[in-house]
Amino acid sequence: MEKIFVIEKYSPIPVIARPDVLVVGSGPAGIGAAISSARNGAKTMIIERYGFVGGALTQAMVMPMFTFHDIHGKQIIKGIAQEFVDRLKKIGASFGHVSDLTFDNASMTTFDAESAKLVLLEMLEEAGVEILLHTNFSTTICEDSKVTTVIVDGKSGRQAIQSKYIIDCTADADIAANSGANFTKGRSEDNAMQPVSLYFRIGNANDTKLRAWMKNNRELLKDSPSDNEIDSQKSIALLGLNSLMLEAVKEGKLDSQIAPRILMYGLPRIGEFAVNTTRLQNIDGTNTTDLTRAEIALRKQIPQVFKFIKDNIGGFENSFVIDSGIQVGVRETRHIEGDYTLTEEDILNSKSFPDGICCGTFAIDIHPPDGKAQIFTGSGKSVYEIPYRALLPKNFDNLLVAGRSISATHTAFGSVRVMATCMACGQGAGTATAMLSKENLKAREIDILKLRANLIRDNQYLLNSKLEDEINERLILKREKSDGQKAAHYNPFEMKT
Repeated sequence: MEKIFVIEKYSPIPVIARPDVLVVGSGPAGIGAAISSARNGAKTMIIERYGFVGGALTQAMVMPMFTFHDIHGKQIIKGIAQEFVDRLKKIGASFGHVSDLTFDNASMTTFDAESAKLVLLEMLEEAGVEILLHTNFSTTICEDSKVTTVIVDGKSGRQAIQSKYIIDCTADADIAANSGANFTKGRSEDNAMQPVSLYFRIGNANDTKLRAWMKNNRELLKDSPSDNEIDSQKSIALLGLNSLMLEAVKEGKLDSQIAPRILMYGLPRIGEFAVNTTRLQNIDGTNTTDLTRAEIALRKQIPQVFKFIKDNIGGFENSFVIDSGIQVGVRETRHIEGDYTLTEEDILNSKSFPDGICCGTFAIDIHPPDGKAQIFTGSGKSVYEIPYRALLPKNFDNLLVAGRSISATHTAFGSVRVMATCMACGQGAGTATAMLSKENLKAREIDILKLRANLIRDNQYLLNSKLEDEINERLILKREKSDGQKAAHYNPFEMKT
């Protein structure tokens, strides 16, 4: 079809703000970036397209957060991310860090998404961050190697924000891509990206009946958990039923695109569960038509999955669907080409870097761009650092990218992309830009040793630092070997433990 263009009428755009640091996007990375920037003395603004903050935490209702601990119970993500969990726990909106028997994660952290909206707003306000909601990113204006202006749209019309430094926390590297930065999408060989999913919540489940059903049907669950493992789970996490789901697909009861396993997590209010089972491949999360197709298809999958749960799992006889995310959850789109590209070898070998700004320990978790089987290495087996250089798009002096669109290979990205890691990454970016702003430095002129010292001061965990290890013996992973067959996943990698 021939493309038709119109010429937009020229009109002057009012400049509404000139912060030191502008954070675009209020997902986990944006939250970490804005709070740390403001706390370190920079005049900071954050913009968000919705009427509340939180990104995948609240908009897509991705629950729980993964993962704060390694398999030895050592906490490797602290800082602002831990403050967030502490505040949720204080108001009864989270159990805190608990054990997880699904994908052998060292720990999981469930929470109430509605409470998270308010807690995150309060944390931003207390730090002195200027918040601008209902604000959509439109385009940028660049001069030489700097992004000088960010143009936004909203109810107030077209407006401009001029900032000394910009942190792109859009999750899709929208600022970087629009400004001309180089990037890749998905796998290098074919640009295929991980599929999208839509979380939904179930209410009025019977916890006691569910635990009894799990004991009587343990052969359907991954690794056939023991009675003690089932009873000791403070927040029930359930993974399995692969054989039953494959049969339901053959019978036409389930869409063939749906993930071939049930995965659900108990939330802080007893009887509520977050379900992560819908799935759709071949979606580009930067394409409006694809996103529309995904929203429609995944919302049609929800009643199918819910009926399957009610029909096959005890304790859900009187349950109902409470709600679903207000938007589809997108796992993967753009990866910037940064000064350093994080690789799977870095992750598998627990690599540290001279310019490391945060740590991660989540598994290499790749929902299949094609086929059915999911790659999952197991969380907490390695602890690696994300280098500052991976946040720097080439040829830009005042632009950092934080969160899931940093410079990483498709495989390494499978570990980087989760919310706890992204929030820690954002804290590193925010601290860095505040330091740069004080001395009007270019992004690559930062004093790395001082940056790491400031992060450690603010309780960010880094490798080869003098921070005392915090060990939670309850979260030491006792299961040494795991079989993912009943959960449709496998591990093709050898990892050092």
